[in-house]
Amino acid sequence: MIPGGKKIQNAGNFEIYLITDYQDQDIRHFALADALVLDWQQPDHATALLKEIRASFIESIYLLPVFIFNADGVVSDTPKSLSDGELSVVQEEPIGKMIRQVKKRREDFTPHETNSSENRILTKLFRYMYTRDKTLNPEVDVHAHMGYEYPLIRLHYPAGESMEMLKILRRGTENDFFQGIFVDKTHVCPNCHSGHLNLREVCTKCASAHISSENLIHHFVCAYMGPEGDFVTKQGLVCPKCNRQLRHIGVDYDKPSVIYRCHDCRHEFQEPDITALCLNCKTVTPVEKLLEITLDKYSLTDLGRDAARTGIKVAGEEREFTIPGFVNFSTFLTFLRFEIERVKVSGKESQMGSVSLNLPARLRSNRQQFERLVLDISDFIRNNTDSSDILSFANDNTFFMIFPEKGATAVEKILNDFRSSIEKLLSNTFEDEPEWNLAAQYETLNAETEYNALINQVKTI
Repeated sequence: MIPGGKKIQNAGNFEIYLITDYQDQDIRHFALADALVLDWQQPDHATALLKEIRASFIESIYLLPVFIFNADGVVSDTPKSLSDGELSVVQEEPIGKMIRQVKKRREDFTPHETNSSENRILTKLFRYMYTRDKTLNPEVDVHAHMGYEYPLIRLHYPAGESMEMLKILRRGTENDFFQGIFVDKTHVCPNCHSGHLNLREVCTKCASAHISSENLIHHFVCAYMGPEGDFVTKQGLVCPKCNRQLRHIGVDYDKPSVIYRCHDCRHEFQEPDITALCLNCKTVTPVEKLLEITLDKYSLTDLGRDAARTGIKVAGEEREFTIPGFVNFSTFLTFLRFEIERVKVSGKESQMGSVSLNLPARLRSNRQQFERLVLDISDFIRNNTDSSDILSFANDNTFFMIFPEKGATAVEKILNDFRSSIEKLLSNTFEDEPEWNLAAQYETLNAETEYNALINQVKTI
């Protein structure tokens, strides 16, 4: 049973739950379900839960069929694209069909582990698209940094990392995993890549937007030409040169052009410049120098479907990042399983700790700098742990540790010391970059510890 969920009886005997209560939902419970139906009476809470489900890296959770039960409301594009469909009444047929399809497709998958966060995200994308026969479409979103977003992949990139999001899609296309079909183009600020721009005509001399335009009048009789304001009198339009009244456009006069006047520098000109003011970073850019972004709709190629089944195998891409004294993550999980079995037999307790570096992708993009940073941190951790402790680094962001029978108090102090020292190192390394944070936590391993539950928890870190 899922807290806050009501089981929907069905002929297929599937575990289908209608979620109406969104308080304190823990997505790890959903690994037991075959499908969810989210009641759209609370759209904000339902959207937040849907995003959390699709953002998970636990396969049984992010691939879970999720439908929206919406009797009379409006569902925006983002939650619609993250769900498996809208239902005006709870029907078993479409839910059962999707459950059977996802289960069948998942039978094709082989286990896949990678140290590359990009490969991890791509494999997840492939598997989601493969189980649904879905394409990846750009959606208009006024709240998105770029004005458009790809909702599923956007969950893994903060607002300022639109280019990183597009880069991973380009990489998928360059390696023939995706086929892109043109949908639209957009223009973004070349400095921060925001799509929220104010396009305006400006003075060609001082670049002020405080300008106005006025028609030019050409008087046929005397050939005088000047701004319309020079001709305006209480008696109508009168030529300031020959003092004759202008009565009929096309007969007495015409309006061949307009003239612009700057109210700041008084400059007059006929063709204004056009600039874009970025509403995010305030950068002003000539429109011809804005960054043009092509937005494609992506579908899986045969190679992409293979990658969904087996994970990404790109030659040269998976250079193993080894750290002296640290075991790889697969070996770490084996040690963890043995340690759990050991404490169950001995009746004693051990701890598993983790320190996660939550760095924006742009701070990881300089691999040389990032790997040097990881090696510095791993040196510090290794020098401040015992030889009996098991250490690992995984997912390009998290240090894991097993502390056999060290005691919760001692482990808490160790992790606090790690966090304090690593924070100082990060502050010095990324002096002008405030967008990183650090998380340190631990779990006690004892007779009550369930390996599978702990692993699911570990993989969400």
